[in-house]
Amino acid sequence: MTIKVIDTDVLVIGSGAAGLRAAIEARRRGVEVLLASKSVTGLANCSIFSGGLFTVAVGKMTNEEHFAMTIVAGKYINDQRLVEVLVDEAASRLPELQEYGVKFAMRDGGCRVINGSFPTQGAGLISPLTKFAKDAGVKMLESTMITDLSSDETVNGAFGFNVLNGRRITVNANAVVLATGGAGQTYRRNDNPARMTGDGYVMAYEMGLPLIDMEFIQCLPIGCAEPGYPMFMLLVPPSILQCGVLQNIHGEDIVNKYSLDPKLAYSTHRDAWTIAIAKEVYDGRGEDDTILLNLTNLPKGLREHQFVQFLSELFKGFPVLTKPMHVTPLTHTFLGGVQIDEKCRTGLPGLFAAGEVTGGIHGANRVGGNALTECIVYGARAGQYAAEHAKTTPKKQADKAWVKQKIEKINEIERREPSNLGNPKLVKPRIKKIMWEKAGIIRSQQNLTAAQAELTQLRDENLPKMYGKKPYEVRAALEAINLFNVASLVVKAALVRKESRGAHYRADYPDQDDKKWLKHVVLTKKTEGTEVHIRPVIMTKLFP
Repeated sequence: MTIKVIDTDVLVIGSGAAGLRAAIEARRRGVEVLLASKSVTGLANCSIFSGGLFTVAVGKMTNEEHFAMTIVAGKYINDQRLVEVLVDEAASRLPELQEYGVKFAMRDGGCRVINGSFPTQGAGLISPLTKFAKDAGVKMLESTMITDLSSDETVNGAFGFNVLNGRRITVNANAVVLATGGAGQTYRRNDNPARMTGDGYVMAYEMGLPLIDMEFIQCLPIGCAEPGYPMFMLLVPPSILQCGVLQNIHGEDIVNKYSLDPKLAYSTHRDAWTIAIAKEVYDGRGEDDTILLNLTNLPKGLREHQFVQFLSELFKGFPVLTKPMHVTPLTHTFLGGVQIDEKCRTGLPGLFAAGEVTGGIHGANRVGGNALTECIVYGARAGQYAAEHAKTTPKKQADKAWVKQKIEKINEIERREPSNLGNPKLVKPRIKKIMWEKAGIIRSQQNLTAAQAELTQLRDENLPKMYGKKPYEVRAALEAINLFNVASLVVKAALVRKESRGAHYRADYPDQDDKKWLKHVVLTKKTEGTEVHIRPVIMTKLFP
């Protein structure tokens, strides 16, 4: 099979909001830009399935308020230097989005993109960015999974393959931007697209780059878990939540039981809501791994509420007003990831990162609306500094021996004989089940250790047999391997942090311990395995 070689100044990996914004910025600064995506550009990423909400210090919200809200919600474990940039730059990025064709409705404290509709509200952001990037001359490498990064002291490109025809591809680049998103598919219950398998985490880890805060996985508290229906977030209005509709199997009102504030369920208190619901299941008051959204006794004045009508339309055939619906928290976003500085630089010269693939901004719990704000602020910065680096770096090419080695890795997967042990369709669900049941919302030394043992067994018995005869099957095999690696890192970090903070809850260490654990857990690949380093949190303005 022939190998396609592409030369560019800047390679951007990922076509969500962060990747598109990085590509536009780099191209605006006069360099050649190639944007690689596992799917059609702009699809299969979390941005397009988002609610299109930005939290920004506009209207009555000040920069100081946005900063404090982010740090307090993040339980003070945020990198405050990164948060300062996020807050100070966010408002200036909104007019740029309008220039690119994005339309939004302003409000105090932010805005919401319009022209999107359920379940892809974020299309009102992604579609205009995609069109603008193409019109600006950003070249698109679609349906291509980038599997490895290349370097010789500085990054010099990447390797991947086309998931439709299997063609191997080498990209020579002066700078690379990782914008691959997160790894929500690591867990059985999630609201992420199928392609969110932690590719960027693994590529960075394999290059010896530090990953921070990998134990912090945020869930949205209420998601559909009704058998036969797709998993997605349910934005239950406060007026309905306060009516005692969120119940355990004994009919107890969970909101009242845990003194939860219905107005903060989807903004700053996502962690508290998620943990409260998970405790009900953990303590045996759930039905399987779910609780109930019971609208059967909803007051007459709310039975015609827009939300109820929305559910009735969405769940055709399900009597939402006469039968309780199964709901559960859904894995939504990874809060940790590749360690960066304010210029989106990683530990490898020429490699930049932005968006959910990075860690440090959100701390232990993310404020609703800060995700897209992060993408446009740090996406733009990644594109800017990647372009600057590319302009001052001599042209380089990936080492031929290295390329041959990566080709052989794909060839080996294709040569293997099919088996149940190596079938991605069986291995992926197994990883998801292990992580949801033993390293999910409620964690403990016992369960995390059990998860580690099961993952080790999977590593020894399944990974060496992973196969794929067709290109999309090879993609699935590599994604399963990536999910395993991400799962292993999450479990390792969760075992290290012996406290509860934000989205990370340890039943055996239920309290937040600022004296011992106001620190980052940093994981780095070494020859002998994973090195664990504990690094103090960088604070600039706000202290607990």
